[in-house]
Parts: sequence; structure tokens; C-alpha cells
Amino acid sequence: MKKQIMSRLNKLGLYSLLLGVALSCNNENYSDDFNKDQYAIYSANYKSLLAGAIMNFGQNGGDGSNAYQMMPILFSQYQSQVVYTTEQTYGDTPGAWARYYVNQINNLNEIISGYSNNPSPEILLQGSAENMIGVSKIFRAIIMKRLTDTYGDAPFSEAAKATSDIFLPKYDSQKAVYEAIIADLKSGRDLLNTSSTSPAGDILFYGNLNKWKKLANSVLLQATLQLSKKYPAATGYAATEFKDALSNSAGVIETVADEAWFTIAPGNSYPNPFSDFRSADYRISRELVESMKGSGNTFNRTSNHTPDTRLTLYANTGKMSAVGLPYGYNSNDLAAAGYSTSGVTTISVKFRSSSSAISLMTAGYTYLNRAEAAAKGWTGEAVSDMLTNGIVLNYNTLDDHYVLNTNAYNPSTNPFGGTKITPGAAAYAGARVADIALFGAERVIGEEKWIALFLNGFDAWAEFRRTGFPALLPAPSAVNGGVIPRRLRYPVEEANFNNANYLKGVQGLLPAEDKNTSKVWWDQ
Repeated sequence: MKKQIMSRLNKLGLYSLLLGVALSCNNENYSDDFNKDQYAIYSANYKSLLAGAIMNFGQNGGDGSNAYQMMPILFSQYQSQVVYTTEQTYGDTPGAWARYYVNQINNLNEIISGYSNNPSPEILLQGSAENMIGVSKIFRAIIMKRLTDTYGDAPFSEAAKATSDIFLPKYDSQKAVYEAIIADLKSGRDLLNTSSTSPAGDILFYGNLNKWKKLANSVLLQATLQLSKKYPAATGYAATEFKDALSNSAGVIETVADEAWFTIAPGNSYPNPFSDFRSADYRISRELVESMKGSGNTFNRTSNHTPDTRLTLYANTGKMSAVGLPYGYNSNDLAAAGYSTSGVTTISVKFRSSSSAISLMTAGYTYLNRAEAAAKGWTGEAVSDMLTNGIVLNYNTLDDHYVLNTNAYNPSTNPFGGTKITPGAAAYAGARVADIALFGAERVIGEEKWIALFLNGFDAWAEFRRTGFPALLPAPSAVNGGVIPRRLRYPVEEANFNNANYLKGVQGLLPAEDKNTSKVWWDQ
């Protein structure tokens, strides 16, 4: 097995074509010490594979580059760029998916394969087969959702075959990928057995399988809603799968205690990735600030007219008086429009220190998804109750993770201090419920998702593309014809080395061009 694992890792390295050439281990025995890579994996340490996949996804997702991580956050207009404005003006640069496949999906495929083939007693000490496979399937589905939402059609069925020798995998249609995501979430959830050995390497829930089941069901709610443009009917595929997950006996995430948060630990080489960004290059956007203030000016992109005290946590001033930078200008156009970077603030250190927490799935977001489904007529739940719970629980979890003491907030000396915002949550939620009568439930819910998903760029961007809320405007200095990007371009290595499959993937877009203005299947 020792050589097979390294060979498989190299194979998926070819999938992403990190090097453009095959780096493989052969089966000839030149002794264990001959030309041995001290950093390679030579034994099946499945707990490390699981922990590595979770950590890598939580830390940076794709290829780890600053531009790639920040693009969805900028497209969602949470931040504005100050000097280097390529991303916020929609420069059509290729994306990167190497780490999704090599460091994450491949790890999980190895676990699924290893535990599906008569695992030894030693391997079973790291977790029972059903639990290691179940958790791996659930997390693989989460990764694939982000990947396909970002690009469109993508390798999955052939990329998921850990024992195959396919080096140039086909692109599965996004429809097929989503069907596989939903199947993995259900299969993984139903495999989990609380009576058998918990999975070692679980650095998300630390062996709490009931929370994994709730996570799977909550992601099912999110994933099926993402298909609502394709399957809008209350009796259609998406609604049926949504209701099935909501009624599953394992439940969904309904409390802060059950939420999925990555265990950020800078002392263990696991820092918050936003700490790598130079704060001087970014400011909190005026669109976000004015929307949260409930302002009556043109920068408010929502229907909200009630002060939202979550702004005191999001802005580095710690106050409602924060000033944001208008989004989407290059430096020359910003000055010509009469705006300045003077006096504007950054996002709070609460969210960008090396030890800042990062959420994966929260109770508030799950309730907001339930609110939207109810508004669509998919369920009989009360929209007002679901929206209220979604907002209040978002306030609750922000307090729990970012207001860790009651001493005065200071971005330099006490970034996790300040005043709890939960006391004002019910009043704000009540005002937003009242807004439904004037502006419609789906608009209000979509806007509240935008606020609740602050800095969860990939999820927020996917929601905006699907719902059109909030009513974001394209960057004034846009270089792509003035369209908020609908996707990222495929990695350049795919066009160069996996061209035949790449070209088939492009055909799934509308228009069939590898541009950031083309729409993926669920967006068409």
C-alpha cells in the first residue's frame, strides 16, 4: 500500500496539472531508503488525511493565493480594494482548483477507498469503516459544492476513483455533480454509527457524529435551494430533497452549540487565512456599511432602514459611525468621482487576526434557508418565525465567537472585547419581518443572508448569483463589460493539458465561453 498512496497523490496532482508533467512512484524496490521523499506519505495514516482535508479547506480552499481567496468576498462587495483593484474591477483571471483535488478530495478518496477494501484491525483503530467513510463523503460533498459553484462543470466521477489510472479526467455536468453531492450527503449521513469507533482526525466536531449528521442535513438544505432556479416547483426534485433532509430524524443545525466552525490554531500552523492579507489594501465597503445603517442614500443596496448593530462587530471602529469605501473604482476613477480613501475603515480585526474564528455552517444560516423554502411554498413553516430565528441566532453566534470579553473593544490591545449585540437582535428581526409586507419575503431573506454570511465569500456569492439579492451594482471601473462575475475561469493548466475535456466543460456554460461573465448551469 505504501507506494500506491503516493502514486494516487501524484495522479491527482496530474488532474490539476500542478507541474504539467507526471511525477510518479514506480513499483520497483530499490530499498526503502532509496531517493525517499521525507515529506511524502508512505503509510496509510488515515486520521492525518482526514484532518488535512478539513484543515486545508478551512484555511484557504483553492490554491492559497490571496487573489483567489479574496475574489468572492470582493464580488459580494463586503470589501473594497484601495490600490490594487484588479479583482474588484473584474479582471478575468483564471482560477485554481489544485488544492481542492490534491490536498482535500484526494485525501477523502483515499479514506473511502482504504476503508472499503477489508481494512486491517490497525486501520480500524483510527475509526470504524462506516464512520470514516461517512464523514469523508459528507466533507467531500461540501468541497465539491464550492468547486462546482465556482467553475461549473468539473471532474468528479473519474477524479473520485482513487485506484484508477485516469490522468485526464472528464468533466461531469454540473447537474450530475449536484446529484452526486446530494447522494454523498445522504449516504454519508446514513452510514454514521454512534455505537462504533469515532473517526480519528475529525478536527471539526471531534467525533460527535450527531453533529456531523446535522451538518449533512443542513448542507442538503443549502444545496437543494441552490438548484431552485432549475427546480422551482414545490413538488420538484429540489423541494423534495429539501423536505426529506428537513424531516430526517437526525435533525438540522438549530443551535449555536451544533454549528460547524473550523478550529483555528495559529500556534499549530493553522491560522485564519485573512491574517495574510495586507489590511492597507482593503477597506470595508460603503455599500455594506450603509446597508447596515439602514441609510436612505444610494449606497444602501437593501430594503433595510433599521440600524443593524452587527456593524459594530464588522467594522474596525467598533461603532455604528463607521465609514466605508465606495466599491469598484480604480484609483483614478475614485478620485474623479469625488471620493477619497481618507477616513474610511477596514473590516474588524475580530475577523482578520490570525486566531479569528471561521464558520462553515451556522444555525442562523440554516434557519434563513428554511425561511426561503417556506417563502417558496416548499414547506409549511412560518416565514416570519424562520426569519426571526435566523437573524437572532446570527447575532448570538457572532457574540459567542467574536465578543469574548466585555472590556472596551480595541483593535490593537483587545480585539475580542466589546459590547454584546444580542440584546438588540429581537427588535431588529421584528423590523425586518415587518419589511416583508413592503418588499417581499424572498428579497428580505436574501438580504439577510448577505449580512449573515459576512466574509463567507463563496457562499454569499453563490446566493447572490442565484437570488439577485441584495441589489448589488457592477463595479463602476469594471473591465469585463460591467457584469458582476458569475464564475471563475477554469485553471489555465486545464486548457493546456486537459484540453478535450476542458472544451466539453466550457460547453456547459452560457454563453459557452470560458469567461467570468458566463453562467453555470444552475444560474441559467
